[in-house]
Amino acid sequence: MNVVLDTNIIISALVFGGKPREIFELIVNGQINGFFSKKLLNELLGVLKIKFKYIDSELEKIKSLIKQNFIIINPKKIPKIITDDLFDNQVLAITDFEKIDFIISGDKHLLNIEKYKNTPIQNPESFLEIAIY
Repeated sequence: MNVVLDTNIIISALVFGGKPREIFELIVNGQINGFFSKKLLNELLGVLKIKFKYIDSELEKIKSLIKQNFIIINPKKIPKIITDDLFDNQVLAITDFEKIDFIISGDKHLLNIEKYKNTPIQNPESFLEIAIY
């Protein structure tokens, strides 16, 4: 199964745990395939540094963890679906590059559209109920 995790899900997994961490661990353990982009990785590292005060050595470990466990792509075409947060469009762009079964997000902009093309957008709880349990 191929999934895209929105940046907020990875931040929640790393900082808070819970359902986002369960999904993150499914990827790290090789039970599902995680996809991410270079721009989303940069956003992730920036938020962790600025908002959560992660130091450079911690950020390097996280960067390595993501690169080792996620398929990192660099979409050339970015859809212009969501205007309030341009990084949300980065999440959607990954589905144009690869067959993705689910987008997992906690972002209302993404959750409100429910589906991009044929890819459902789920919050962590719904994803775990539908896809795993």
